[in-house]
Amino acid sequence: MSAIALPIYVLVFGALFYFLLYLPQRRRRREAQDVLSKLSPGDEVVTASGIYGTVTELEDGGTILLEVAENTDIRVAKGAIVKILRDEPGVAGSPSTPASE
Repeated sequence: MSAIALPIYVLVFGALFYFLLYLPQRRRRREAQDVLSKLSPGDEVVTASGIYGTVTELEDGGTILLEVAENTDIRVAKGAIVKILRDEPGVAGSPSTPASE
């Protein structure tokens, strides 16, 4: 009985490892690649370190110029971009939110 149970346990744990660890990581990696492929000048982005900026130029070699303040550009790695910000209704500071007087 134990000779049959061991291969079954190995298969069950292998399947659990695949479905609980490998597939979600692969999905996250694919989503990150999609974000980076859609990147273009003028997009507002957030880096992994929490820096907000506007893409001014996509450079060769996997770097990007971000404008973080007026006339202040920084060079960051393309892989450091974690999110492209979109105008969402109801978000404070977005043009669709009425200004309080």
